Amino acid sequence: MYWTLVKIGLVRKRLRTFLTIMSMFIAFWLYGTLNTFGAVFTQGIDGLSAENIVVMPKYDMLGKLPYSHVSFIEQVEGIEKVTFMDFLSSDSMESMMDGVVYAVRSNFFEVYDRFETDEKALSAMKSNPNATIVGKLMAETKGLEIGDTLAIKSNSMNTDGSYDWSFQIVGFYSAKKIKGDEMGAIINWESFDEARLNQKGTVGYIMAKASDASLAGSISNTIDERFMNSSYATRTGSESAIAVEMAGEIGDIELIINAILLAVFFTILLVSGNTMAQSIRERTNDIGVLKCLGYKDVTIFFSVILEAITICFCAVISGLLFTMILIPVIEAASGGMLGDILSLRTSTVLGAFLISLIIAFMAAAVPAHQALRLKVVDALRQG
Repeated sequence: MYWTLVKIGLVRKRLRTFLTIMSMFIAFWLYGTLNTFGAVFTQGIDGLSAENIVVMPKYDMLGKLPYSHVSFIEQVEGIEKVTFMDFLSSDSMESMMDGVVYAVRSNFFEVYDRFETDEKALSAMKSNPNATIVGKLMAETKGLEIGDTLAIKSNSMNTDGSYDWSFQIVGFYSAKKIKGDEMGAIINWESFDEARLNQKGTVGYIMAKASDASLAGSISNTIDERFMNSSYATRTGSESAIAVEMAGEIGDIELIINAILLAVFFTILLVSGNTMAQSIRERTNDIGVLKCLGYKDVTIFFSVILEAITICFCAVISGLLFTMILIPVIEAASGGMLGDILSLRTSTVLGAFLISLIIAFMAAAVPAHQALRLKVVDALRQG
C-alpha cells in the first residue's frame, strides 16, 4: 500500500523528482569525496609509534640541523638508538614527484621500522658507499631492477661540479602502512655528505628510539630545552604526537570543508522542503479522493515521509557509488601512491544515511502534517 502511494508521488512529476535527486546526489557525492580524501591528511597518524621520537628544525620543516645535535641526543638518558636522515632535494616539482631520495645512517631500518628491507640489501648498502635501496612502488613505476643505476638531478652540487647524482640499486624496501612511502630511494648519508659541496655536516630529521614510550615527553622537553636559544632550535616529539600536531595545523582546512558541506546541505534541505510542499499542494485534490476511498490519515502521513526518504536514499546511494567508482580511478592516476589511503569508510556511509534521514524528516514534516490534517471537504473544494 505504502509503496503504491510513494511510487505515484514520485512519477507524478518525473522531471522534478529527477532534478531533486540530482541536486542531493551532488551534495552526498561531495560529502563522500571530501571525507574520503580527508584521509590523505590524517591516515599517516594511524599506527605511528609513541616510542620513536622525531627531532626536526623548529621554524623550518625542510631546514637543517648540525650533526652535533645527534651527538647530544645519543647521550640523553632513556634513548636507546639514534638515526637521522637528510634529503637529496630538488627545485623541480616533477623531480620531487618522481621520488624522494633519503640520505640515512646505516642503522636507519633498525630505528625507523615503518620501512622494511632484507639483510642482503642492507649488507650490500653498507659495503658499497654508492649504493641505494629503492621503494618497491618506485621500482615498479620506473621499471628498476637490482644492478640498475638510479640517476637523480638535484639542487645539491656534487664534487664534480655538476648537479647530477647516480647510485647503484642493491635492493628494495617496503612500507608497512602507506604505499606512497615506497616512492623513494635510500642512500648512505656518510658518502652523500662527503660528496656534496654545500651544507656538509648537517641532517634534516633526527629519529631516536626511547626505551619506554612513557619517557617520550620528558626526553622531548630535554632536547628542546637544550637547543632553545640555539640558532638551530628544535621541535621534538613522538611520531604520533608530531603527526597529531601537524594534523591539527590543517584543522582550519577541515573546518572550512565542513562549513561548505553544512551550507550545501542546508540549501538542499530548503530545496527538498520546498519541493515536497509544492508536491503536496498540487495533490490536495488527490489526497481528498484517497481519504474518500478509505485511506487513513496516518497512511497518507507516512506515505509522504516515505516519499522523502526514498528520494534522499536514492541520492545517497548514487552519490556514494559514484565516490567508490572514483577512488580506483584516482589511485591509478596517482601511480599507486594513494593505494592504502583512499577508501570509503563505514563511518562515512553511516553518516551519509543519517544525514539523509534528517533531511528527509525535516523536509517532509510540514507537508506530511498538512496532509494529515487536511479535511476531505476542504481538499475537494480546492480541487
